[in-house]
Amino acid sequence: MKGTYFKANFNIARKSKKNILLMGALVLFMVLFVLVVEAQNLGDNYRQWRSYYDSLEVNISYFDSSLLRKQEYKETYDNLNAQEGCIFSLQNGEVLSDPQTYLDGSITLFQTMLDGYRNNYLGASTLNVPPKYQLHQRLVTYKYLYRHHIPAVMNSKASATYLIYILNFVAIFIFFYILLISNDVWMVKLDHKTVLRNIPYRVEDEVKGKTMINLALTLGPLLIGLVGAYLFSGLRNGFRSLNYPNVFYFNKIIAIPVWLDCLLFLLYTAVLVVFVTSLTLLLNQLTKNVYLTTFIGIALYVLTYLPAKMLKFIAWLPSAYLNVNDVLNGTVASKTGFAGLNLVTSGCILLVWSFILIIWFRHLVNKGGIAR
Repeated sequence: MKGTYFKANFNIARKSKKNILLMGALVLFMVLFVLVVEAQNLGDNYRQWRSYYDSLEVNISYFDSSLLRKQEYKETYDNLNAQEGCIFSLQNGEVLSDPQTYLDGSITLFQTMLDGYRNNYLGASTLNVPPKYQLHQRLVTYKYLYRHHIPAVMNSKASATYLIYILNFVAIFIFFYILLISNDVWMVKLDHKTVLRNIPYRVEDEVKGKTMINLALTLGPLLIGLVGAYLFSGLRNGFRSLNYPNVFYFNKIIAIPVWLDCLLFLLYTAVLVVFVTSLTLLLNQLTKNVYLTTFIGIALYVLTYLPAKMLKFIAWLPSAYLNVNDVLNGTVASKTGFAGLNLVTSGCILLVWSFILIIWFRHLVNKGGIAR
């Protein structure tokens, strides 16, 4: 793309009131949401464990001698008592201020809770036990903490844990941000004729230029927001090492340091920008309408929330890979039943679809021009 043409397009995108508002809102949300976390005690693990312990006590008390005569009920009863013993061990670790004892007790508790699923907690119908995949995620996280001698942080207020919290939260909705940034990406050809008039271009250069602009408008605010979130939460609630772990899925659920998680999140988001830009270019050309482009993009994202039985039949479509959080933590692989659907394969599928959309877009432009 010629430098003059790219500069003209970039200036239009950079000075757009919509884009300025979106970028500013994203950065402020990522940085200041820690105030909401503090006020509402979001991500308070102590409160969650207290609630689970109360549920555990109720269900242990529920079993009577008539139920315990049946082997299947006795297995659940024994498991619940074992969990109670693990929780006492956790409390000892807290009292003694011994992080390793606390982590060791947590690992044993998670494993015991997973063992309870062997008979699906038969007889403990009111127990608020977390789903198996959440227990696996917590297990690998605490094993990482124990192995690297990192004390567990029981809230989402500190710098590293807040960064994990906001990263996981933003990863769910970043598709909508990209869609809104790029929903008029091709309309600029019509709405700014006086700026772009008489500047020669090729469709390939146009696609490259639009993609580069959207990458800058997305990755720039995200990077600023992540750094700002870490610094602001750290100044208010204390700094924690960026080696603190977050859950990640490759061929199995593992834990990785938050700094690496941020890099992988930005990398996958860049691939998502390429796909969404390709999609909105095509939809702009087909519909000649920003709002219809946005609606179709949202409809495509909604397919992400189809039941697992249906989602596995459309795993070849891009919809399943638009929720970044589901891709990174292994939810997509779990729902579809395809263990190979990780960060790499999901990104490749999106890039293949991007290529298809660009070919279609180029065909339409060469065939019918850009007239409304």
